[in-house]
Amino acid sequence: MPRTTQAERRGGGSSHKRVHSAPRNEYPGPTKVPKTQVQHDFLPSDSLEDANARIKDLEQQVCDLHEFINAHGLTRPPDFIRKHTDQQANAAQTLATQIRNAAGKVCGRLSGQALSARRTGVTCDDISSAVMPFLVEAEDISNVPGGVAPAFDLVMDLAYYTHSGLADGDSAASGYGDRPSDEVVDGLIIALATRRKQLEPSWSHVEVLEKLRKQNEKVAGFGIEEFCARSIEYLDGWPKPLAQT
Repeated sequence: MPRTTQAERRGGGSSHKRVHSAPRNEYPGPTKVPKTQVQHDFLPSDSLEDANARIKDLEQQVCDLHEFINAHGLTRPPDFIRKHTDQQANAAQTLATQIRNAAGKVCGRLSGQALSARRTGVTCDDISSAVMPFLVEAEDISNVPGGVAPAFDLVMDLAYYTHSGLADGDSAASGYGDRPSDEVVDGLIIALATRRKQLEPSWSHVEVLEKLRKQNEKVAGFGIEEFCARSIEYLDGWPKPLAQT
C-alpha cells in the first residue's frame, strides 16, 4: 500500500480537501419585517368593528332574556344574569314588576281558595306566609340603583295581597292570627317611606296613609288587628304637605 504524505494526511490532497464553513459574517441575518406588517399579522380575524358588533349583540341577548323573564312572570333572573340586569336602566322597576306578577299569581290562587275557607282550609294566614319570600325580594330591590320607590310600591301591593281573600260576611278566611308578614310589612313601609322622603322631598305620603287606614279598618272587621298600625302612626306624624293653590 502506498504511503501517504504528511501533506495528504493534513488534507492537502486534492481529493480530500476539507470544506470550510462559511465565515461568521456571511451568515444570513434575521429577516426584518416592517412594523406595520407585524401589527397586521397579529390582528384577530375579526375586525374591531365586528368585535364591537358582537358585544352589542350579546348585550341585546341579555336584554331579551330579561324581557322574557318579565313577560312570563318569573320572580327574578338567575344570579349569574342578575348581576348584569341590575345594572341596566330601569332595572329596579323591571324587577319589581317581575315580583309583583309572581306574587299576584301565588296570592291569587290562594285567595280563590280562601273564599271557600270552610271547604279548603286555606285562609289569609296562608297568604301571609306565602308573601314572605316576595318581601325579601322587595327589600333587595330597594338597594338597586333607583330602587327605593319601586320597592316601596311593591311592599304596598304585597300588603294588600295578604288580605285579598277576605269576603264580606265570611270570617273563616281571616284565619287564626298567624300572620308573619304583618310585622315585616310594617317595618319595610316605615324604612322605605323614610328613605323615599329623603330622596324625593316633594313625595307626598298622604295617599299612602289613607290606603293603609282603609285597609286597617277593613281587616279589623274580620278580626285581624293592628294591621300596619305602626306605619299608620308613623306616617300620621309627618307634616301634611301644603295645599296646592
